[in-house]
This record gives sequence, C-alpha cells and structure tokens, in this order.
Amino acid sequence: MFYLLSFFWNDWLSITMPRHQLIQLPAMLLLGILLAYCFSTLAIQDMYWGIAILIFIMASFIFWMLPHSIDVAVINKHFNRVMHINMLLSGFLLILVFRKIFFEVKILFLGMITAMLLASGITLSVFNMLLCSSFSIEQQKQTGLYLIFIAIALFIFTAITFFSYLRNRSK
Repeated sequence: MFYLLSFFWNDWLSITMPRHQLIQLPAMLLLGILLAYCFSTLAIQDMYWGIAILIFIMASFIFWMLPHSIDVAVINKHFNRVMHINMLLSGFLLILVFRKIFFEVKILFLGMITAMLLASGITLSVFNMLLCSSFSIEQQKQTGLYLIFIAIALFIFTAITFFSYLRNRSK
C-alpha cells in the first residue's frame, strides 16, 4: 500500500489539494496505525517518552498543514516521500503511545488535533487569497470545508469516548 500511495498514485493524489491533504496524508497515517497493530506487544510505557512522542506527532501534523510545506511536498517528490514516511511513523508511534498512556492524555491529544483541524479548515475555507500556490482557491476552500467536517466528526468521537469513559468509571 505504501508503494502504491507514495510512488504509483502519487502524481494523481498530488494534482488536487483535497486528494493530497485528505486522502494521501490520512492514508499514510492509517498505514502506520495498521502497521503498529501488527506489533501488538510493542508499547511506549514511560509517560515522559509518551508525551514527548505525542508532541513530535503534533508537530508533524502542524508542519504538514503549513501552506509552504504543502507546496514543497507537491513540487518536490523527495520531500513528499519524507512527508509519507513521517506520517507513517506518526501513525505507528501514535498507537504505541496510546496503548499505555493515561486516558486523560489521549483525550487531550484528540482535542488538540480536533482544534487544529478546525482552525486549519476555517482558515482554508474563509481566506479569499491563495495560501498554497500549488492549488487553486476552489481546491483550498473545498479542502477547508472537508477539514471542518472531519474536525466535527472527531469532536463527536472524542466527546462520546470521554463521556462513555466517565460513565464506565462511575459504575
């Protein structure tokens, strides 16, 4: 799958911003998550390392949402492959951390990801100026709208997870 997404379908996925940001990036993250499930005994058990890795993952997400990073990734295939490997590694490490870290840290991390996606989505959909020169304003606005929908869905998932945890904890 990595080969298909990174090499075979890369040109097609990089033509539009929604494909690049909403299919290719999450697909690489999902591949890393699935890869981590193949190693079911691996886990980051130290809380400090877990938080440091979550900060690395968050910084990775933020970096790949910056307009300049998006442009360079679309223009330069080698930089795009760095993005793919980084997202794969982020997904892999995310599961290793989530296996042993406190529930409160998981919810906080999901909340921060939700806020970042919402802020990025609003920014992309509201601005009438081109933020990523590799794509059109219409693609930028479309990507922003989809990011808002994804953020709302992730917020609902996070809220349901949080309240079901509270409900199960009080029993």
